[in-house]
Amino acid sequence: MNETETTLLTAEDYLRFPVVEPDHRYSYGEDSQQFGELYLPASDPPHRTIILIHGGGYRAMYDLKPMGSVARALADDGFAVWNIEYRRAGNGGDFPQMFLDVAAAADHLRRLADRHSLALDSVLSVGHSAGGHLALWLAGRHKAPPASPLYAADSLPIAGAVALAPIADIRFAVEKKLSSEALLQVMGGDAQVAPENYRAGSPRELLPLGSPQAHIVGTEDAAIMNNVKVYLAAARSAGDKAQLIEAPRVGHFEIVSTGAPAFRTVRETICNMHAMIKTGGGD
Repeated sequence: MNETETTLLTAEDYLRFPVVEPDHRYSYGEDSQQFGELYLPASDPPHRTIILIHGGGYRAMYDLKPMGSVARALADDGFAVWNIEYRRAGNGGDFPQMFLDVAAAADHLRRLADRHSLALDSVLSVGHSAGGHLALWLAGRHKAPPASPLYAADSLPIAGAVALAPIADIRFAVEKKLSSEALLQVMGGDAQVAPENYRAGSPRELLPLGSPQAHIVGTEDAAIMNNVKVYLAAARSAGDKAQLIEAPRVGHFEIVSTGAPAFRTVRETICNMHAMIKTGGGD
């Protein structure tokens, strides 16, 4: 290897990320996958709040555990972090259940707010890879058609979304075979077979989301970068504030590796977005 080459983290490396235990674990439903883990800051309440959504190509083999270190790091930055689990392809996440789980997990924060002094007026959704799709979707789910099973009249408002190497344009992802058959499973087929599912479950179809967005993508994560750029063009055209931050010499997993330099960018972006929202800059 010459000096300009970079060894990128793999999915196997991701699965070996350290397990960091939460402060609390709560169920938001009766299924074994319907729970979240809450990481609390040492700072004085009320606590700024993040919904954290793991990725893994929508597949059951990838759970929330590798994101525990991310949750703890963000708690160290003064956020209460709700790291959520949800059903995926292979363990009951066929459309519409994956989306309904994520929505129920988000709304469950209302039941935890008083107990843990959570500030719900400026909640951020943060997600990696497939979780980036879901973080963007949470920000826009109030735009789902009323006839859709994903529609909710009183969903928890999301003030801003930070998407880490996200699958942002779902139609484009399916067309380019960016993910596995698991994406088709959780979407109920491709856009020709299930157009209404895409209308309600794809962030691009919900534009404008009405919330500021930051997308952080590694320059070595080419397929994801192309997907995000297609989405961002549509988001900006629709009037959303949507920023792309390119992380140099970074692949798909360094962004959520707390020991990697790219993760400093993630922390700074989240803190800056929250500050912008609180001062009115996110309107």
